[in-house]
Amino acid sequence: MPKVKEYKHGTPCWVDLATTDLAGARAFYAGLFGWEYVDEEMGEIGIGIYSMAMMDGSAAAAIYESGPGQVRSDGGAKWNLYVSVDDVDAVVGRAATNGGAVLAGSRDVDRAGRVAVIADPTGCVITLWEPGEFVGCGVMSEAGAFSWCEHLSTDRAASVRFFEQVFGIETASVGEEQPVQYSTVLVGGKGVGGIMQMPDRMIEEEVASEWYVYFQAADFDESAGYVQGRGGRLMAEPDDIPGFGRMVVARDPQGADFCIVQPEAV
Repeated sequence: MPKVKEYKHGTPCWVDLATTDLAGARAFYAGLFGWEYVDEEMGEIGIGIYSMAMMDGSAAAAIYESGPGQVRSDGGAKWNLYVSVDDVDAVVGRAATNGGAVLAGSRDVDRAGRVAVIADPTGCVITLWEPGEFVGCGVMSEAGAFSWCEHLSTDRAASVRFFEQVFGIETASVGEEQPVQYSTVLVGGKGVGGIMQMPDRMIEEEVASEWYVYFQAADFDESAGYVQGRGGRLMAEPDDIPGFGRMVVARDPQGADFCIVQPEAV
Protein backbone atom coordinates (compact mmCIF):
# COMPACT_ATOMS: atom_id res chain seq x y z
CA MET A 1 0.00 0.00 0.00
CA PRO A 2 1.34 3.50 -0.85
CA LYS A 3 2.57 5.56 2.09
CA VAL A 4 1.03 8.99 2.66
CA LYS A 5 3.84 11.54 2.86
CA GLU A 6 1.98 14.80 3.41
CA TYR A 7 -1.41 16.35 4.14
CA LYS A 8 -2.63 19.68 2.84
CA HIS A 9 -3.61 22.41 5.28
CA GLY A 10 -7.10 21.75 6.68
CA THR A 11 -7.02 17.99 6.06
CA PRO A 12 -7.74 15.49 8.86
CA CYS A 13 -4.41 13.70 9.27
CA TRP A 14 -4.40 11.57 12.42
CA VAL A 15 -6.66 9.84 14.96
CA ASP A 16 -5.97 8.47 18.40
CA LEU A 17 -8.08 6.74 21.01
CA ALA A 18 -8.19 7.72 24.67
CA THR A 19 -9.41 4.60 26.44
CA THR A 20 -10.07 3.28 29.94
CA ASP A 21 -8.40 -0.09 29.22
CA LEU A 22 -5.27 0.09 27.09
CA ALA A 23 -4.66 -3.65 26.89
CA GLY A 24 -8.29 -4.43 26.15
CA ALA A 25 -8.58 -1.77 23.45
CA ARG A 26 -5.35 -2.88 21.80
CA ALA A 27 -6.59 -6.46 21.60
CA PHE A 28 -10.02 -5.45 20.29
CA TYR A 29 -8.73 -3.29 17.44
CA ALA A 30 -5.91 -5.68 16.58
CA GLY A 31 -8.51 -8.35 15.94
CA LEU A 32 -10.79 -5.98 14.07
CA PHE A 33 -8.29 -4.22 11.81
CA GLY A 34 -5.17 -6.38 11.98
CA TRP A 35 -3.14 -3.71 13.76
CA GLU A 36 0.24 -4.35 15.38
CA TYR A 37 1.67 -1.93 17.92
CA VAL A 38 4.83 0.00 18.66
CA ASP A 39 4.83 1.65 22.09
CA GLU A 40 6.28 5.09 22.74
CA GLU A 41 6.64 6.90 26.06
CA MET A 42 4.79 10.24 26.05
CA GLY A 43 4.97 11.13 29.71
CA GLU A 44 6.12 14.67 28.96
CA ILE A 45 2.61 15.51 27.71
CA GLY A 46 0.78 13.52 30.38
CA ILE A 47 -0.13 10.46 28.31
CA GLY A 48 2.34 7.75 29.31
CA ILE A 49 2.38 4.81 26.89
CA TYR A 50 1.31 5.83 23.39
CA SER A 51 0.65 2.68 21.35
CA MET A 52 1.14 3.36 17.66
CA ALA A 53 -1.07 1.07 15.57
CA MET A 54 0.89 -0.13 12.56
CA MET A 55 -0.12 -1.52 9.16
CA ASP A 56 2.69 -2.88 6.98
CA GLY A 57 5.16 -0.59 8.74
CA SER A 58 3.03 2.55 8.47
CA ALA A 59 1.31 4.31 11.38
CA ALA A 60 -2.48 4.04 11.11
CA ALA A 61 -3.66 5.38 14.50
CA ALA A 62 -2.72 5.31 18.18
CA ILE A 63 -4.20 4.24 21.51
CA TYR A 64 -3.43 5.55 24.98
CA GLU A 65 -5.02 5.34 28.42
CA SER A 66 -7.07 8.35 29.50
CA GLY A 67 -6.22 9.92 32.81
CA PRO A 68 -6.56 13.03 35.00
CA GLY A 69 -5.09 16.25 33.70
CA GLN A 70 -5.35 15.37 30.03
CA VAL A 71 -6.92 18.16 27.98
CA ARG A 72 -9.27 15.97 25.95
CA SER A 73 -10.17 13.43 28.62
CA ASP A 74 -13.36 13.34 30.65
CA GLY A 75 -12.37 9.98 32.09
CA GLY A 76 -14.15 8.05 29.35
CA ALA A 77 -13.17 6.50 26.04
CA LYS A 78 -13.20 8.58 22.86
CA TRP A 79 -11.61 8.80 19.43
CA ASN A 80 -9.83 12.12 18.80
CA LEU A 81 -9.29 13.84 15.44
CA TYR A 82 -6.24 15.85 14.33
CA VAL A 83 -6.26 18.38 11.48
CA SER A 84 -3.05 19.24 9.64
CA VAL A 85 -2.24 22.97 9.50
CA ASP A 86 0.57 25.03 8.03
CA ASP A 87 0.87 27.35 11.05
CA VAL A 88 -0.66 26.13 14.29
CA ASP A 89 -0.16 29.44 16.10
CA ALA A 90 -2.04 31.37 13.41
CA VAL A 91 -4.96 28.92 13.51
CA VAL A 92 -5.13 29.14 17.30
CA GLY A 93 -5.31 32.92 17.03
CA ARG A 94 -8.15 32.78 14.51
CA ALA A 95 -10.03 30.22 16.61
CA ALA A 96 -9.98 32.52 19.61
CA THR A 97 -11.44 35.41 17.60
CA ASN A 98 -14.10 33.43 15.74
CA GLY A 99 -16.19 32.02 18.57
CA GLY A 100 -13.97 29.07 19.43
CA ALA A 101 -12.07 28.18 22.56
CA VAL A 102 -8.38 27.37 23.04
CA LEU A 103 -8.18 24.33 25.31
CA ALA A 104 -4.41 23.88 25.09
CA GLY A 105 -2.04 26.39 23.57
CA SER A 106 0.61 25.57 20.99
CA ARG A 107 3.58 23.47 22.00
CA ASP A 108 6.27 21.41 20.33
CA VAL A 109 6.24 17.61 20.57
CA ASP A 110 9.97 16.93 20.20
CA ARG A 111 10.78 17.00 16.48
CA ALA A 112 7.52 15.28 15.53
CA GLY A 113 5.51 18.48 15.16
CA ARG A 114 3.65 21.27 16.93
CA VAL A 115 0.25 20.74 18.54
CA ALA A 116 -2.65 22.68 20.04
CA VAL A 117 -6.21 21.83 21.03
CA ILE A 118 -9.21 24.03 20.24
CA ALA A 119 -12.99 23.73 20.24
CA ASP A 120 -15.47 25.15 17.76
CA PRO A 121 -18.45 27.28 18.92
CA THR A 122 -20.49 24.11 19.61
CA GLY A 123 -17.79 22.68 21.89
CA CYS A 124 -16.51 20.06 19.45
CA VAL A 125 -12.82 19.44 20.15
CA ILE A 126 -10.26 19.64 17.34
CA THR A 127 -6.56 18.91 17.71
CA LEU A 128 -4.31 20.94 15.43
CA TRP A 129 -1.13 19.38 14.07
CA GLU A 130 1.67 21.29 12.36
CA PRO A 131 3.87 18.49 11.05
CA GLY A 132 7.57 18.22 11.67
CA GLU A 133 9.05 14.76 11.22
CA PHE A 134 5.63 13.14 11.70
CA VAL A 135 2.88 14.02 9.21
CA GLY A 136 0.12 11.76 10.54
CA CYS A 137 -1.38 8.54 9.19
CA GLY A 138 1.06 6.85 6.87
CA VAL A 139 -1.82 4.90 5.35
CA MET A 140 -5.31 6.13 4.52
CA SER A 141 -8.46 4.72 2.93
CA GLU A 142 -7.23 1.13 2.98
CA ALA A 143 -8.82 -1.82 4.78
CA GLY A 144 -8.11 -1.27 8.48
CA ALA A 145 -7.18 2.40 8.07
CA PHE A 146 -8.81 5.75 8.83
CA SER A 147 -10.80 6.88 5.80
CA TRP A 148 -13.32 9.65 6.70
CA CYS A 149 -14.60 11.81 9.53
CA GLU A 150 -17.84 13.61 10.37
CA HIS A 151 -18.60 16.33 12.87
CA LEU A 152 -22.07 15.79 14.33
CA SER A 153 -22.88 19.36 15.31
CA THR A 154 -25.58 20.93 17.45
CA ASP A 155 -25.32 23.97 15.14
CA ARG A 156 -24.08 23.02 11.69
CA ALA A 157 -24.14 26.60 10.38
CA ALA A 158 -21.90 27.80 13.23
CA SER A 159 -19.49 24.89 12.73
CA VAL A 160 -19.33 25.52 8.98
CA ARG A 161 -18.57 29.23 9.49
CA PHE A 162 -15.87 28.34 12.00
CA PHE A 163 -14.12 25.95 9.62
CA GLU A 164 -14.27 28.40 6.76
CA GLN A 165 -13.01 31.35 8.81
CA VAL A 166 -10.43 29.59 10.98
CA PHE A 167 -8.96 27.14 8.47
CA GLY A 168 -9.59 29.21 5.34
CA ILE A 169 -11.17 26.31 3.47
CA GLU A 170 -14.41 25.80 1.57
CA THR A 171 -17.52 23.74 2.28
CA ALA A 172 -20.34 22.49 0.09
CA SER A 173 -23.76 22.09 1.69
CA VAL A 174 -26.67 19.83 0.74
CA GLY A 175 -30.05 19.05 2.21
CA GLU A 176 -30.87 22.54 3.48
CA GLU A 177 -34.58 21.71 3.34
CA GLN A 178 -34.20 17.98 4.02
CA PRO A 179 -34.19 15.96 7.26
CA VAL A 180 -30.41 15.39 6.87
CA GLN A 181 -28.50 18.67 6.60
CA TYR A 182 -24.88 18.08 5.59
CA SER A 183 -21.80 20.06 4.58
CA THR A 184 -18.72 18.56 2.99
CA VAL A 185 -15.37 20.09 4.00
CA LEU A 186 -13.29 20.71 0.87
CA VAL A 187 -9.52 21.04 0.56
CA GLY A 188 -8.34 21.77 -2.94
CA GLY A 189 -11.79 20.84 -4.21
CA LYS A 190 -11.62 17.40 -2.60
CA GLY A 191 -13.93 16.26 0.19
CA VAL A 192 -11.96 15.46 3.34
CA GLY A 193 -14.75 15.27 5.93
CA GLY A 194 -18.31 16.25 6.74
CA ILE A 195 -20.33 18.38 9.14
CA MET A 196 -23.84 17.09 9.87
CA GLN A 197 -26.65 18.79 11.76
CA MET A 198 -27.51 16.86 14.90
CA PRO A 199 -31.16 15.72 15.01
CA ASP A 200 -33.42 17.71 17.34
CA ARG A 201 -34.09 14.68 19.56
CA MET A 202 -30.35 14.35 20.30
CA ILE A 203 -30.07 18.07 21.05
CA GLU A 204 -33.01 17.76 23.46
CA GLU A 205 -31.15 14.89 25.14
CA GLU A 206 -28.13 17.24 25.47
CA VAL A 207 -25.85 15.08 23.35
CA ALA A 208 -22.56 16.91 22.84
CA SER A 209 -21.13 17.87 19.46
CA GLU A 210 -18.38 15.42 18.50
CA TRP A 211 -16.37 13.81 15.74
CA TYR A 212 -17.05 10.37 14.33
CA VAL A 213 -14.03 8.69 12.75
CA TYR A 214 -14.48 6.09 10.03
CA PHE A 215 -12.31 3.03 9.41
CA GLN A 216 -12.48 1.05 6.20
CA ALA A 217 -13.49 -2.61 6.36
CA ALA A 218 -12.29 -5.36 4.05
CA ASP A 219 -15.49 -7.31 4.75
CA PHE A 220 -18.29 -5.25 6.27
CA ASP A 221 -20.40 -8.12 7.64
CA GLU A 222 -17.38 -9.84 9.14
CA SER A 223 -16.26 -6.63 10.85
CA ALA A 224 -19.74 -5.89 12.21
CA GLY A 225 -20.00 -9.43 13.51
CA TYR A 226 -16.60 -9.15 15.18
CA VAL A 227 -17.65 -6.00 17.06
CA GLN A 228 -20.77 -7.70 18.40
CA GLY A 229 -18.92 -10.88 19.30
CA ARG A 230 -16.06 -9.17 21.17
CA GLY A 231 -17.96 -7.05 23.66
CA GLY A 232 -18.85 -4.11 21.42
CA ARG A 233 -22.16 -3.18 19.88
CA LEU A 234 -23.69 -1.63 16.79
CA MET A 235 -25.46 1.62 17.61
CA ALA A 236 -27.88 1.41 14.67
CA GLU A 237 -28.74 -0.75 11.73
CA PRO A 238 -26.14 -0.68 8.91
CA ASP A 239 -26.96 1.88 6.25
CA ASP A 240 -26.22 1.95 2.52
CA ILE A 241 -25.38 5.49 1.40
CA PRO A 242 -25.36 6.10 -2.37
CA GLY A 243 -21.98 7.29 -3.56
CA PHE A 244 -20.33 6.46 -0.22
CA GLY A 245 -20.85 2.85 0.79
CA ARG A 246 -22.18 0.65 3.57
CA MET A 247 -21.61 2.01 7.06
CA VAL A 248 -22.55 1.61 10.69
CA VAL A 249 -21.76 3.39 13.95
CA ALA A 250 -20.16 0.96 16.40
CA ARG A 251 -19.12 1.17 20.05
CA ASP A 252 -16.06 -0.62 21.37
CA PRO A 253 -16.05 -2.52 24.70
CA GLN A 254 -14.74 0.55 26.56
CA GLY A 255 -17.48 2.82 25.16
CA ALA A 256 -15.74 4.71 22.35
CA ASP A 257 -17.87 5.25 19.25
CA PHE A 258 -16.41 4.86 15.76
CA CYS A 259 -17.70 4.01 12.30
CA ILE A 260 -17.05 1.11 9.96
CA VAL A 261 -17.42 1.68 6.24
CA GLN A 262 -17.05 -0.44 3.14
CA PRO A 263 -16.92 1.86 0.11
CA GLU A 264 -19.04 1.22 -2.92
CA ALA A 265 -17.31 -0.83 -5.58
CA VAL A 266 -15.92 1.38 -8.33
